[in-house]
Amino acid sequence: MTRAGTQFHELCIGGDEGMFTNATGLLNHGVGLVVAAMQEAERDGWDWLNMDSYVTHQVSNSHTNKLIADMGLDPERVPLTFPYWGNVAAAALPMTLALEAEKLQPGDRVLCLGVGSGLNTTLMELAW
Repeated sequence: MTRAGTQFHELCIGGDEGMFTNATGLLNHGVGLVVAAMQEAERDGWDWLNMDSYVTHQVSNSHTNKLIADMGLDPERVPLTFPYWGNVAAAALPMTLALEAEKLQPGDRVLCLGVGSGLNTTLMELAW
């Protein structure tokens, strides 16, 4: 499931003078876009509320906690890596999945999801 919220394209702007970010806007609208995409996937027949693991693009504690709360996820199923790697941008998802792979068993279901400034989101289920 991939969705864009291009009406929010001015929340994060970079140029020669630097990068300017509306952090609150990115947090609220980014998580809102993920939740809307997940709800649409559920209407289309996907059941993503009982995954074995949720591997996310992790920015910070506040972003991750809001994502967990707004999506209604079990925090025990969301492996955290930003506490020791920090915000490694889009690399967080594959790096976290590589660590999580040690714990996954054949048949486990993993939902990978990310949000990018602009705004865009993608959610993808992996059958391990």
